[in-house]
Amino acid sequence: MTPWHTERLRIAHATAAVLAAEHPGAQIRLEGALAHGLAHARSDIDLRIVTPAGQPLRVVSQVVDGIRVDLHTSTAEELGELHGLLASFDLPREGDVAAFRTARRSLSDLTTLRTAVVLDQGEQNPVLDKNETDQYARWALADRVQAAISLTEDLLGLIEARQRLAEQLVWQRLAVVVAQAEAAAAGQPLLGEKWLPALLGLATGPDQAPRAIPTLPDTGRPFGTETAFRAVRTRLCQALTSRWGTPEPGDPALDPAWSGLGWLPQRCSDGWALQRGDDLIPLTDAQFHAWAAAIALS
Repeated sequence: MTPWHTERLRIAHATAAVLAAEHPGAQIRLEGALAHGLAHARSDIDLRIVTPAGQPLRVVSQVVDGIRVDLHTSTAEELGELHGLLASFDLPREGDVAAFRTARRSLSDLTTLRTAVVLDQGEQNPVLDKNETDQYARWALADRVQAAISLTEDLLGLIEARQRLAEQLVWQRLAVVVAQAEAAAAGQPLLGEKWLPALLGLATGPDQAPRAIPTLPDTGRPFGTETAFRAVRTRLCQALTSRWGTPEPGDPALDPAWSGLGWLPQRCSDGWALQRGDDLIPLTDAQFHAWAAAIALS
């Protein structure tokens, strides 16, 4: 724990005690990176006052001992809708994906909820239970895989249009998204990108040092080869199976077209799939296991 983190926790607990006295019956929460154990030398403090019912309170942010304390308010009813999204993971391979769209739009608020801890008489208690935390990890991982699928579609178009500088920029962005998927698979929240090195460190164990964001192969024309793109597939497969488990092996027939440039894996609530742009191929567990093994060895 850094001195910046320790000082901000002290201020957060002291401010929470004052707020609890001013608003009987309200719950005071610490949120964001600080609640997750991360802070830098100029980090703000985010506190939320949760009232049981009625309209959210009107509060004004303040500066305490030279550090800004941002105050937010919500009712328990408002936050209940977010808890509802974390009750289960609903992303079908085919059909209505309304829940996934809603979760993606709400991911910033869900991340705030994922990091939140209740401040009560010097203690910090997580807001989410284990099932909600696990479902958040699945939503976050699926979101980052979907972002990788979208970037891959852009790359296919940029390669065809021979827009090399844009292609390289998107390839670099894809490296960040793949690393975010790995952090999400390890149970870390999708905090701002500046925290990704620290989150990758935490993904390997408590209090580990920050890690550099792993790069993708640089082959001059990075995305235009199967060799380079294999790293994206392999790392996403590893992230997905670390969260969902490795399917049992089988001996299914695989369509050679499924290993074509651009296909990426996704784990849906009803099974495995390959996706490229808007095209989706449902796979059995045995097919996914064989596909993942094939791309790792190719």
